[in-house]
Amino acid sequence: MSTLWDQALAELRLALPNQDFAAWIACLRMSADTNDALTVEAPSAFHRNWVQRHYLERIRTTVATVAGRPVPVVLEVGAIGKSATAPMPQPIRARSAVPSLGAQSQTFESFVVGPCNELASAAARSVVDTPGAQYNPLFIHGGVGLGKTHLINAVANAVRARFRSYRVLAITAELFANEMVSALRRQQMDTFHQRFRRIDTLLVDDVEFIAGKERTQEEFLHTFNLLCAAGKQIVLSSDQAPRAISDLEAALRSRFEGGMIAEVTPPDRETRRRILVHKAAVVGIDVIDPVFDYLAERIRALSVRELEGALTRLRAVASVTGRPIDLALAEEAVEPVCHDKRRVSVERVEQLVGTYLGVDPRQLASPLRGARVVFARQVAMYLLRKMIGLPYAEIGERYGRDHTTVLHAARVIEARRACDPEVRRLVSALEEKL
Repeated sequence: MSTLWDQALAELRLALPNQDFAAWIACLRMSADTNDALTVEAPSAFHRNWVQRHYLERIRTTVATVAGRPVPVVLEVGAIGKSATAPMPQPIRARSAVPSLGAQSQTFESFVVGPCNELASAAARSVVDTPGAQYNPLFIHGGVGLGKTHLINAVANAVRARFRSYRVLAITAELFANEMVSALRRQQMDTFHQRFRRIDTLLVDDVEFIAGKERTQEEFLHTFNLLCAAGKQIVLSSDQAPRAISDLEAALRSRFEGGMIAEVTPPDRETRRRILVHKAAVVGIDVIDPVFDYLAERIRALSVRELEGALTRLRAVASVTGRPIDLALAEEAVEPVCHDKRRVSVERVEQLVGTYLGVDPRQLASPLRGARVVFARQVAMYLLRKMIGLPYAEIGERYGRDHTTVLHAARVIEARRACDPEVRRLVSALEEKL
């Protein structure tokens, strides 16, 4: 039987993902050698129950295949799992909750507020004033490089400063998942639970990472429910709204949508200018006002990082050429890598949508309400909002609608993209072309 179990383990190692095998199967041990059954021990009752639900049929099939006949497989809790005097496991090697130097510099004072992020910033400040009392959870979503992580760290730093006895943890969803896997492998889930369920303020960045990961979502939901029930504050960020995250468990989506949802969008011209002024002061670049005006107008940035990149290029060209940073240098340095995304992309979006859906682009702004035209118009509105960052009111004005119609259109396409494969493929193809 020992040989049989060893052979079965070898087959299971090949059949299962490496992470699943290492976490759940490798630590199982054969304990009984009889002609009637193969008895296998798990390190804990929780581990046994999980293997029974998710892997027992696979184990039985594999054992029968190796043995050439049906062999009953019995799962039990091992002696160590039953013993109250079992040796304590080594602590999980987890990243410290102490913020990094970069995170420490991300405060509300260094966050530039504009119409694109005003709601998210105000909600984040309210969370600091009364943690757990309102906006719980606070869910911040938006594109890459728009300040979500900055707000996460700003909340963490402000809560630490205001409530010095609070246990505050700012972590990425990927690190949460990695620590959970580490705990499973080391049989230290109790330690993992204590680490995350005794937090006063939990902040999780890039929460979309756990989508599709069944075990991680289960643990995260338990942690979420326990912290919320205890009145603890949770702040989450994602590149998508909860309803648009595919493969997210319904229970988690419901909990995420039960709090405050705030979107951050690409900055408008005035906010771009204020960001440029702030970033230039931080890095010590001496820039005159006309240069800021020019950069804010020409760089229709979809992220703050594009603005930072423009300043870096401007500084580098000035350093290499020995010239002062004036308007002429700005035009020379930035223009080759800058194009008017808004003017060109609006036309390109409408042309592509019309081509893909068989609609004359001119019909998008018409009063026509046929199903094909309405769908094409909604897709165009969605792309103009997501890819270019046009304000809802401006998109509505272009198509003769109000901003609520545009908001509804964006939400419809976002929801259909999450659940309809054909719409998902269409929108992805359009985004790739753009």
